Amino acid sequence: MNLQQLNELDFDNVGQWPRPVKAIAIALICVLLAGAVGYFFITDSLTRLDSSKVQQEQLKTTFEEKARHAGGLPGSKLQLAELQAELNAQLRKLPNTLEIAGLLDDISFMATDTGLRLERINWEAERPSEFSTELPMRIIVSGDYHQLGHFVADVAALPRIVIIDNFSLSQAGGAQLNMSMLAKTYKYNEQEAK
Repeated sequence: MNLQQLNELDFDNVGQWPRPVKAIAIALICVLLAGAVGYFFITDSLTRLDSSKVQQEQLKTTFEEKARHAGGLPGSKLQLAELQAELNAQLRKLPNTLEIAGLLDDISFMATDTGLRLERINWEAERPSEFSTELPMRIIVSGDYHQLGHFVADVAALPRIVIIDNFSLSQAGGAQLNMSMLAKTYKYNEQEAK
């Protein structure tokens, strides 16, 4: 078949075409149809495949992060138990209602034991908060510098938590000093904490 015969092909009468031309035309139509099917159906699938790969990487990263957290869970539980034990130990240092009067006796004994003269010691208004109640007491003592230092050190060394706050010193005459301080202790509000 030559080029002139190809130009004379009648598109209205495809059935009369020679067999090799029909085969080429059918092959060309099949290639065009395959290309159209690939473009309309396969490209959509390829786009979904790419988004699935991105989602897979995100899920893999999330899984690795959660696996790291899960791996640290026993350590976190141990740390939580240690912190709970530390909290309980600190709460035991807070005086309970029965120990408050004893704490007042201890402070007055320490003042007289160091040679200080106890001018005044009295409770001020309680200040409740979420977990504890602050119990401030005003203490006024007089003595020399070293006696005051020993007294403050003894109060700080108490097995119960006592914080010395807002103190002032004034000279009483000679080597004598007056010290006014606000000592704060706390009691645990167990019912409110629960």
